[in-house]
Amino acid sequence: MIATFSDQLRPPTSLPRSTPTISPDLAFQHCANVAAAVYQRAPAFVTYRVATHVSAPAMRQQRDVVRSVQVRTKDDVAVIQDLPQGRNQLGHGFPVTPTFDALSYFTLSWRVGAHQDVTASVHDVTPMTYADPSASRADIVVTRLRSYRAQYAPDSSDAPGAQTHVTLAPLDFFKNQYNPDTTFYFNDLYIDNASGLPSRVILEGSEGKQFVLDYGSVEGHWVLTHIHYEEVLHGPLRVGRLHVIADVVYDKFTFPELPPDPRLAG
Repeated sequence: MIATFSDQLRPPTSLPRSTPTISPDLAFQHCANVAAAVYQRAPAFVTYRVATHVSAPAMRQQRDVVRSVQVRTKDDVAVIQDLPQGRNQLGHGFPVTPTFDALSYFTLSWRVGAHQDVTASVHDVTPMTYADPSASRADIVVTRLRSYRAQYAPDSSDAPGAQTHVTLAPLDFFKNQYNPDTTFYFNDLYIDNASGLPSRVILEGSEGKQFVLDYGSVEGHWVLTHIHYEEVLHGPLRVGRLHVIADVVYDKFTFPELPPDPRLAG
C-alpha cells in the first residue's frame, strides 16, 4: 500500500490523475490503492436503510424488501430490522456493508430465489494494493495488470469534475483458472477524478451474471449508494431458466461513534 494514501482522499501530486499521461493499468492500480486506504479507516459503525427491489420479468413477479441495518464494520456484524415491523435479527450487513471495497479479492454469497427472496453477504475481503512505481530507481517502469487487458473507454475524461472510465477484459489464462459458474471478473471501473476513488465498479460472470456497485460521498464517507445484481437461475439438472434481477438503494445513513445497539458492543 502507498503510505501517502493513508491520510488523504486525493491522490498525491506524484501520480497525476490524467488519462493522457498515465496508462489505464496504472489508473486502476492507483484507484485500488486509494480505495484500500479509505477502506482501512472506515467508520466503526454505520446505520442505514436499504430498499431491495427484486423482479423476475418472465414471470411478471416482483417484490420489495425494506430493512433498517446497523453494522459494525470491523467484522461485518449487523442488527437487521425488517420494516416496518417485521423480524429483528443478527447477521451480516445487508445486502453488502456500505463501506465495502469492490476493488478487492472477496467471496460473494448472493442468491435471489424463485420467490424473490434475497440472501446476501460479502466475506473474506482483501483489498487490492500495488507498489508505487514512482519509488523505483529504474529509468523506465512498465506497469500493467497481469490478469486483465485494460483500456480507456471513449467516454473517459481527465477533466477535474469528470470520471475516468477504464474497461477491463480478463485474459484467457486467468479465466481458465476458475469455475465460470462461480466467478465474477472486472468489466468496468469508473473513477471520480476529484478523489481518485471508484464511483462505479462493474463485474460480470457467465450467462449474463452482473454485479454493479455505485458509490458516493455521505458526510465525508465513501459508501455504497446503489447495487444492481442479476443472474439466471437453473432448475434441477439445469432444466429450465429464470432470469432474476435485484436493485438495491441505500439511504438514511448515520455514522455513530458508539455502538447503536448493545449487541454490537465489543
